[in-house]
Amino acid sequence: MKTSIPALVVVALLCGTLQAVNEPRRKEFVAESDLLSLHYDHAPDKDDGQSAAADRTILESMFGVNWIKKHVVAVSGAYGKNARRFNVDSDVVMDAAWNDCGSWLAGHANRERAVAELTRRWGEVLKAGGDIWVKEGGQSDITAAVVEGIRQRWPDLDTTRHIHVVQHSAWNENQTTEGALEYTRKYTDYIKIRDANAYLNVKGGDRAFEKAAREHRVFGVVWKSAFAYYNPEQRIDFSDTGELMHILRIGEIGIAAFQARFLNERNAKTPNKPDAGGGK
Repeated sequence: MKTSIPALVVVALLCGTLQAVNEPRRKEFVAESDLLSLHYDHAPDKDDGQSAAADRTILESMFGVNWIKKHVVAVSGAYGKNARRFNVDSDVVMDAAWNDCGSWLAGHANRERAVAELTRRWGEVLKAGGDIWVKEGGQSDITAAVVEGIRQRWPDLDTTRHIHVVQHSAWNENQTTEGALEYTRKYTDYIKIRDANAYLNVKGGDRAFEKAAREHRVFGVVWKSAFAYYNPEQRIDFSDTGELMHILRIGEIGIAAFQARFLNERNAKTPNKPDAGGGK
């Protein structure tokens, strides 16, 4: 004798299935489970150096070094059509910013290895239920290659829901290989924000900011390296950090506000402990 399934149960199951299929993309970074993939092109502008220093300053201030080791991966050489204009001197800044908290991937020196390692790191997080948030500080060629690898290895994974790419620069998009940009837009949650040069770039420098950055007891070493790479008297520019600010929901704070929040020793706070509390 066959046992029939009550109609209400069938409806409930169908609704649950439809809800899962139609579940909207998650727009909030969750510190406990997600991964930040920080991409720098360093080709040709040197603002990536100051952006690396600013990114490190924000992330260590908010979450601490041990969290960075687990939840952040940084890659240099994330370029496209502008590959021949890569600045090899940028390696020194990347060393200063990331060597003591998980190191970084050299997409220029060994692109194949960088793509393979990014695919591995992203895959581990995605399989564990986390999302990937890409700070697209350069072009999307590497991003497209990694997304393609993820889709090949895990074809059932909806990358448009779980991989979020944040880009602020039309120039970066124009320098991305056409196929790579189209692929990234199609298979990720591609988020275009306002150009952060509007609030994180000042020609001629900012003496107060430079002094606070150089003299900071924790982050001074990283900022000195960034300033040796790109003269702050010429320009203060960490515009690519606008994407990280968007991901972490900090908002469009300018250079003075950044200094007050992250480089003022009197405002220094103990880093958040995301493993014991809520996401940011």
